[in-house]
Order: sequence, then structure tokens, then C-alpha cells
Amino acid sequence: MNNTRMRAVGWGSRYRAGRDGYRRAIDPGPYGLPRLRILLAFPALLLILGIVLVTLGINGSSSGVFFSQVSYGADPDLIAGHPQVTRSDEWNVQTVWAIAQVEQGLPLTNETFPGGMDATLPQDLPRVDWSVAFRPHLWGFMLMDVDHAIAFKWWLPGLALAAAAYAFLLTVIPRRPGVSAMLAVGFFFSPLFQWWYLSTTLWPAVWALVTMTALVWAFRSPSRRSRWTFSALVAYLTVVMAMGIYVPFIVPAAVVVLFFGIALMIEQLRRGARWRAMLACVVPVLVGGVAASVVAVVWLATKLSTVQAFLGTAYPGNRSTPTGGNGPMSFASAVGSSFTQALNEQRAGFLGGNSSEAATFFYLGIFLIPVVVWIIAREARMHKTLPWAMIGLATSVAVLLAYLYLPGWDAIARLLLLDKTTPNRVRLGMGLASIALVAYVIAYLDQNRARAGKWLAGAAAAAFLLSQLAIGALAWRRLPGMLEPVQLWWLWALLSAAAIYFVARRRPQLAATAFLIVTVAGSGLTNPIYRGVFDLRETDVSQAVVALDEAAPKTWVGVGGGLTTAMLLESGVRAYNGFQGAPSAGMWGVIDPAGVYTLQWNRLAGVSWVAGPGEPVVANPAADQISVSFDACSTFAQAEVGYVLADDKRLDLDCLSPVRTFDLPKSSLSIYRVVAP
Repeated sequence: MNNTRMRAVGWGSRYRAGRDGYRRAIDPGPYGLPRLRILLAFPALLLILGIVLVTLGINGSSSGVFFSQVSYGADPDLIAGHPQVTRSDEWNVQTVWAIAQVEQGLPLTNETFPGGMDATLPQDLPRVDWSVAFRPHLWGFMLMDVDHAIAFKWWLPGLALAAAAYAFLLTVIPRRPGVSAMLAVGFFFSPLFQWWYLSTTLWPAVWALVTMTALVWAFRSPSRRSRWTFSALVAYLTVVMAMGIYVPFIVPAAVVVLFFGIALMIEQLRRGARWRAMLACVVPVLVGGVAASVVAVVWLATKLSTVQAFLGTAYPGNRSTPTGGNGPMSFASAVGSSFTQALNEQRAGFLGGNSSEAATFFYLGIFLIPVVVWIIAREARMHKTLPWAMIGLATSVAVLLAYLYLPGWDAIARLLLLDKTTPNRVRLGMGLASIALVAYVIAYLDQNRARAGKWLAGAAAAAFLLSQLAIGALAWRRLPGMLEPVQLWWLWALLSAAAIYFVARRRPQLAATAFLIVTVAGSGLTNPIYRGVFDLRETDVSQAVVALDEAAPKTWVGVGGGLTTAMLLESGVRAYNGFQGAPSAGMWGVIDPAGVYTLQWNRLAGVSWVAGPGEPVVANPAADQISVSFDACSTFAQAEVGYVLADDKRLDLDCLSPVRTFDLPKSSLSIYRVVAP
């Protein structure tokens, strides 16, 4: 035997030994559940990655939007991508308010608005009180500087989502950790998560995945330790989700968990389990849920006045969305995942009003429903227990679709609280059901060494491909500009269709690879890669504002563009600018003492000021915007305002004394004192 052949035999032996060792390592436990070391392996890698990213201060904040407004040249902290103006909820609301909180010492009541604003609702600002124990993404503000605290806030919910998705997927398909990891990362990069990247979006998805994982373990594992461990985790995450209070994302996630849990219980009963034994399995999860509900109710009771004021607003108030209010364009937007890259160029077109509203998922599992139907029929034909988990997940999809497109059942929808969500937020539930269906289809095909027929697999893939072709053809005829940033949409459509086909044909490695490529290519650079945060407190304007206010504290008004509002907020001074939660009665009582504009200012909205004669006039350029006119000679200004920061050239200077002007790249900012006529 020559040396070449001997080396080949040696490599072959080592390969087989390594393969056999890997198979032994990932071999499930006696109850078909993953072993602890495999379950924790990928989350441990995510933890290490998170530590590195936070240590470096790297995050996805779009606060760099402010750089070009106050500085010249290229932003040295922008590593890749570009700030997303559309993500104003992040960079112009939450990040600005967070820095304002830091400047004021993390109070429970932020003192920017005259009369104060509860820092806990609804902006979820960093503060120091007992409820922060259930806001883990805010812990960094108590221990780190702003740059690292923002990075910690950014990554914790996102990496928790990837870890939770991996844990659920591996629980269902324990012999496929690699596939589970790729699907989990791909799920994290889903367009909806990246375009709505806030804790209020991510924590409901984390809660749903962990709760579904806990339910599977509860029914499969006889270990009380595992049940109570998952119970504690579910209880904690329930409070975390509840304190986010963003019901439109909570409801779809809860609907999926509800139908999934019911399906698992039916499955146990059909397999001969007794009611008492079955209930004993889920008691720890139920106890955790009850305990969490008590904590959440106690917290809400302490915030009752704020909650009532928030529910009493004109927008969003106690809104209720009827069933069946959507049409073909909404459906096209929901399934148009191949066109995600167009959102980065603000070209959502007919897919949505803006990039965030148009963001969706690649619904790999939902397009596998024909395969699910085949599996159900196959099991029924063989007189086996039906795959109730798949049935429950498919039912949740049907219910959510009915809410979107089937009118006339509002009473039932209200029982499920579906009227408290909105059509585009329902996509979160659809995405959760979709990824769960993928796991269960893979698990069934693996366990039964089966695969869908080529015609069935091809039909499922073709259904997706035809939907993308229809959207592409419509865009080419009506809005060709929408296709310019996404010229490879046909490639993403083909890869997505291939993923559907490969799952059905029991080639999950190829399917997961295609899924990962499509989602990362579509949304990987939705948010920039940014070092630290662009802190307006470091600018000459902010330092002048702070110095003037410290010398003689008075209330400010920012007149003009959004930069004036952000500058005042981050400077920590008292001002009539900002994005308000529950409106301050004291503040609006002096702006609108007769209550003439109550409908205009009683809303969750950003408060800005524009130049205009006479007493303040309040208007709404949009449902979540409040624009107020300002005249320094008005009775309001003379009594309540000490300083003005303005970039509005139309401002009447009769009752203003100039203090200092700053020339900026795109405008100039001027500081004035309010003086008597």
C-alpha cells in the first residue's frame, strides 16, 4: 500500500471517528430531549459574542442621524451601513430620552416636561426602582457609561431572541443543533425584527419561544427540576413582556402560544394520558404564569393613574381594530419577503406606508402547510395519533389570517384580544407560528424517515415563487423605482422557494442554509454597525444650553426642526419639547388653559414648536405628532418660558434677546432669552 493510499485511509478513519463522536455528543436523552450541554452550547456562544460587542460599545443605534446635522465630514463611529431615519422610535425617542434620564440621574419621574413624566410608561426609560429588576436590557445604565449601556440595551433582547429560538428548535429537532442554530440566526435577522428593533418587539417573541419550549419539556420530561426551572424562566419573562405594555405585539405572540398549548394537551389525551397526570405536568408553568401575573398587576396598580391617562388619550387611546379590514395589497406586503432590500432605500412602494410598516418575515413554515396537510392525512390513514402540535400552530395561523381578511366575527376576536393589535403587528405571531412549523415538519420527516413527494414539495415551493413573481410584475408595471435597490429579488425568491422544497424533501441542512442566506442578505444591514452613541451633550450647543440654564434655571422651548428638541432633552433642562406618554395636565394647562385644543394634545405624540403669532395654536401634522405655534410676546411665553433654542428663521424676535448663534452644516441654532415687549 503506497503512502498516498495510507494517508487517505487515515483521513477516512479520522473522519468516521469524528462523525461518530459528534453523533454520540448530540444523541438526545432518554425522553427524546436535547442534552443540557448541547442545549446551552449555542446560547453560550451568543453570550460570549454579546460580551465582546458590549465591551467594544458596538450596537445598531441610528443615533448617527444627528452627526450630519451638527458635524462635517464622515462619522468616525459609523463602522458599516447607514443610520435609518425611519427608525425614529429608536434614535429620536428612546435613545434621546435615555440620555435625558442619565443627565437627570435616572429618576422615576423625568422632569423635562413641566409637571414631570413617568419614566416607566410608555417609553421604558432607564431609572432606578424595583421594576428595573424586570427590565434587564436597562441594567447597563446603572453600571456603565452611555455608550456601553446603549450597546447592552441593544444586544440583550436580540441575542435572547436567537437563544430562545435555538432552544425551541433544538427541543423539537434534538439531533440537528447545526440546523437549529442556522434557523435561529435567520429568524433573528427577519425583516420585522430588524425594522422594529425595540425591546417591546423582541421580548414578546422571546417569551413565546421560551413558553413553548417549557410546555414541550413539561410533557416529555419527568424531571421536576427541569419543569420548575422553565417555570421560573417563563414567570420572569412574562413580567418582562408585560412591563413593555406594547399590547399590539404581545397579543399575536400569546395567540400562538395559546393554540400551541391546547394542541399539546389534546395530543397527550389522545395518547392515553389522564387529566390529572397531564395537569400535573403543566402545573409549574401555570404557577409561574400566575405568579408573574400577580407581579404585573401589582406594578400596574402602582401606575394606575398613568395607565388611565394613557388609555384616555385621543391616540392611541383604548383603540379597537375590527376584523377583516385588509385586502390584496396587505397580503402582498406580508408575503413579499424577497423585496426586503427595497426597504433600506425607503422604497416600500405599495408594500407599506414606510419601511417598518412593510417589514415582514420569510414565512417558510406557512408555505409548508400543504406538507402539513399531507402529514395529517398520512397519520390518519395509518390510524396513528394526529400531529396535534402542527394542527395547533396551523390553527393559530388560520385565526390570525381570519382576523386580517375575514370580517364579521368581532365578538370572538375581542375574546382573544385581537382587536387590541394592528394588522402589521399580527405578522409577529405569523412569524412565530411559521418557524415552529418548520421545526415540527423537520422532526416528523426525520422520525419517520419520510419525505414529501416531489410534486407536493414542488407545489409548495411554486406557490411562494408565484407570489413573488406577481409582486415583481406589479411593481415593474406600477412602481419600477421600487425594484432598483433589490435587483436580485428573483435570486432571493428562488433561494426561498428552494428552502421550502428542501424542508419538504428532508434536506434540512440545505433548507436552513438557504433560509439564513435570504434573511441575512435581506436585513443584515438594516441597522448600522455603530460604535457607542452620538451624544448631543458633547456639542457646543448643548454645553451652552447647560451653562446658561445652570446660571439661571428657566423653562425652554425649542422652535423649528427635530434637532432643537433632541438637543434640549439630552441637555437635561426643563422644556416643553419631547415625545410624551400620558400628557401632563400641568404642562398643557398653561399652554391651553381653556382646553380648546384638548383633542390635539391629548395623545401619545412628539411635541414640537413652530413660529406663529399670538397664543399657542395646537395642530396634528400626523396622529403621533403635536405641533404648537410659538410667539415670545404671547401671554404664555411671557409667563412660562425663559429661553428659546431655534432654527426657524420666521421667528418673531420682538420679545427675544439673542444670546449666541451656532452655525451648523445644514442650519444654524440660536439661543435667545425671552424678554418683555
